[in-house]
Order: sequence, then C-alpha cells, then structure tokens
Amino acid sequence: MPTNKVSLEDLLRVVEMCRTVEVRGVNPFEVDVKASLVKLKKLLPNWRLLDELLLDVEAINGISSIIKLQSDWIKHRSSSLYIDPLFVELKIRLLDSKTMSEAFLDAWHPIVEINQVFPQRLKKAIDYWNCLLPLSERWKEDFTPGSTVGPLEVDDLIKLRVLSMKDFDGRMKKLLKELTSKLIAKDKIDYWDFIYADTFEETLERAYLVSFILTEGFATLINDPLEERTFIVPLRETRESSAKKRSISLPIAFDYEHWKRIGEERG
Repeated sequence: MPTNKVSLEDLLRVVEMCRTVEVRGVNPFEVDVKASLVKLKKLLPNWRLLDELLLDVEAINGISSIIKLQSDWIKHRSSSLYIDPLFVELKIRLLDSKTMSEAFLDAWHPIVEINQVFPQRLKKAIDYWNCLLPLSERWKEDFTPGSTVGPLEVDDLIKLRVLSMKDFDGRMKKLLKELTSKLIAKDKIDYWDFIYADTFEETLERAYLVSFILTEGFATLINDPLEERTFIVPLRETRESSAKKRSISLPIAFDYEHWKRIGEERG
C-alpha cells in the first residue's frame, strides 16, 4: 500500500474520532490531543492535493473542538454543585443497611399516603357486614313480591310518564318513513350511516327506534364479515312469513367513544 494512502487513512481516523466525541457526547479526555497534533505535524509534508489539505484543516478544527469540550468539562466538574459519580457510588457501597435506610427515610417525601387499617377499624367493618340483612330481605322494602329487576321497556317508560305511546309511535313512524325512502333508492343502507346524528343523544335515540323497526319486521340487519359492516335491508317477505322463521339476535356495541370515532371518519 502506498505511503501517502496510509497517511490519508490516519488523517481520516483523527477526523472521525473528533466527530464521534462531539456527536455522541463521549468523554473528551479520551482523545489524546497532544499525540493527535504530533501525528498531524508528521503527516503535513505528505499532502500535495487540495482535498488532502482541506481534510487536514478539518482535522485541526476537530481537535480545536475537542480542546473546547475538555475546557467545558473541567469548568462543569469544578463547580460546587458537582459530585463525581464514582465517589457517590463508593460512598453508598461503604454504608451499612441501617444508615442507608435512615438516609432513604430522611429523603422520602411521598405525595400520596394510605392510612393504616387498625384491628379495631377492621373489626368494626366486619361487624357492620355481619349485621346486614340478605339482599332478598333488603329488596323487599323497595320491590313488591314477585317483581323482578330488568331492563326498562317502552311500557315501563310510559308508566313512568317519561314517554307517551303517541310520542313514541310518532317518532318511530317518522324514522320508518325516512328509512323506507332511502331503501327505495338503494338495496341496503349502512347501519351506522343511518343512525348517526350530530349529537350522541340523537344517535342513541335513532338506534333505539331502529331496533323496534327491525323487531316489527319492516326491515332486517345483515352483517358482512368481509367488509366488517352491518347493513339495513328491506324484507322481501311479509311480517307474518318472516315471523315463522327462526330469528337471530345481532348485538351491536355502541358508546360515546364509538360515536366520536364515526364522526371523525365521516369528516
């Protein structure tokens, strides 16, 4: 290998070493500045081309940066706030368990604490639990004999005067008219596109009314597993004919986060 090529590789090593220290934050004192300058001085007479001289200048500039980093390193470590990590590690290793525990307790300032459960408080809780009547006895005060707890139906809402039958029928007929007009133009409608409204409450109401429209047999749902979509389609048979067939319940999960996601997808 020619001598000039070997000298150029040595120069490139110096440049690369300086770059590595600057970029990676390595300890700048790992670079032997004096030895690097001596090497550059010996290599200087070998340079003939302009690119070689420019690379030599870059190496000198890199070493200058290393010297500045060494200066900053000394200033930082000579400040009163600095403690050498090796010194701290050595001191910790020399501490016994009791002294270290006391040091941790002195420096411990929790922002959250849990009150201790004393035996007396625990006994009081057990006594309270044991004195409670069974659920079947407690429910007698709130429910008449034979009553059951379950989901509210339309009849329950009417009895509670939350909703009137006339109002409910009117809303369902209005939504059915909207659905029918859209199904005339299309063979099927995306379920979420149909029930979606500007507010979560209105969307929930439309979904509730659609469930009754489907139950009455005016339309049905079809799930497309390939597209992962659910469609509302018109029934091709009368309600009496379809009622004779086995019906299948299709649960559809729906919450506020789902409604927000649909709105974002619709843009």
